[in-house]
Amino acid sequence: MLTRTIRALALALLILPAAAMTADEPVLGNISFPNSGADEAQGAFLTGVKALHSFQFDEARFAFEEAQKIDSSFALAYWGQAMSDNHPLWAQQDIEAATAALSRLAPDHDARLAKAPTEKEKAYLNAIDILYYSPGDKLTRDYAYSAYMAEMHERWPDDHEIAVFYSLSLLGTVRRGDRGFRRQARAASIALKVFEENPNHPGGAHFIIHSFDDPDHAILAYPAAVVYADIAPAAAHALHMPSHIFLQLGMWQDVVNSNIEAYAAAVATIEKYGLPAGREDFHTLSWLAYANLMLGQYENAEENLSKARATLDGTPNSARVHNGYLDMLGRHMIETGQYGEHGLAPIDSNEGKHAEWIAAIGMGAAHRGDLNASMASADRLRTLSENAEAAGSNYLARQVAVLEQEVTAVRLMMGGDMDGAIAAAKNAAEMERQYLRAPSGPPKPMKPAGELYADMLLAANRPAEAVSAYQQSLQWMPQRTPSMRGLAKAAEMAGDEGTAREMMVRLKEMPGANLMD
Repeated sequence: MLTRTIRALALALLILPAAAMTADEPVLGNISFPNSGADEAQGAFLTGVKALHSFQFDEARFAFEEAQKIDSSFALAYWGQAMSDNHPLWAQQDIEAATAALSRLAPDHDARLAKAPTEKEKAYLNAIDILYYSPGDKLTRDYAYSAYMAEMHERWPDDHEIAVFYSLSLLGTVRRGDRGFRRQARAASIALKVFEENPNHPGGAHFIIHSFDDPDHAILAYPAAVVYADIAPAAAHALHMPSHIFLQLGMWQDVVNSNIEAYAAAVATIEKYGLPAGREDFHTLSWLAYANLMLGQYENAEENLSKARATLDGTPNSARVHNGYLDMLGRHMIETGQYGEHGLAPIDSNEGKHAEWIAAIGMGAAHRGDLNASMASADRLRTLSENAEAAGSNYLARQVAVLEQEVTAVRLMMGGDMDGAIAAAKNAAEMERQYLRAPSGPPKPMKPAGELYADMLLAANRPAEAVSAYQQSLQWMPQRTPSMRGLAKAAEMAGDEGTAREMMVRLKEMPGANLMD
């Protein structure tokens, strides 16, 4: 396994000028992908495929474009560029860019097939055609593409590249709110086999992590999580991904360490390629800030937030950056209780329709005694939920409805209606459990509804019920330190000395934590 020193060296390579990278390819793992492209184009092509496996989509595109320059008839180089325009787990697809790349190979599908000398290469072109040209919406095309990748996997069962692309295609059919675990289990079984046969395959390790990224299954991905960053240390996403499993297991210092490295790599990649800020850099920075909040390292979290603010100041017209900053600021406010004074923006603005931010504003208004402003936030959330439901976005509608009930609960508590507050919080917790999926990262809602319900019970001097509620919330978000602290206090009040002692010991011995006030 590579040491952290070697990994840091690989990160430093990202900052070198492009000319310096010709002698040494970035460290992205090892794969085998026989094809008919020119020998001189193989390095760039394999770099592109490995970058795809670690969701380094920009780097992948640049690598495939380089392969095309070397061998303009290299069919799979155009396939790879089109693949870089499909982001399966976010249901994102740039059809215009992808079809433009494929058209440069040949103007239609039959002509492109004629450029592919082997049956396997023709199959890849058939697959990409389904992904971009087949009828129906994105989900329909994703299912059709996955079905074709299943056929390829059945035809070439020992081909690791086909296997991992098939594994990813299964995950690409999962949408928020879907029930069951069958597709994730199938994807994991395929990725696990690849990982067993090639422990240095970036796609094998990566898709194991994504398949098991939930509280119930995360432990199964731990072996992949602890090595993935060493497999592909030149990929910011590979440095970040282990923290998905570390977060599910409550390994907060490991989440911090992973995202310090990942953030540095993401910034280096942005600078190297002249890319816009706000994607991998903001993603890793937000996880870093959340882990620092969980450790009680509030000064570090404040520094993370300042970096986010500086990025926003440098890119004021980026909706992605603005929304990412609002996420981080709202979470910081909720976790620290330092709400400040923020008003509602117009509903047609970024801030005015950002549900999590509006919830943070509403909670803050309630805590400073401005119950009318808090009610206005709840009303806005209700409107946004109704709008989402009318647009057919049922999962989002339910997520926002939970937020509305949370704000209502806090407002009622601060207004002295404790029974009403508990009822609203309980309703939010039940909706969270019934309709939402356990988070695969920092929680949304930012304040887990089950934890808020437990907090309300504790505030109402109902500690035995609070113990049960905290324990249930910790199944939803394992090792979340506000719940652990609440459970310790509730257990002590309820006379459950064993549970109280266990929680306090775990908090005291948690690596990197500053929680014992």
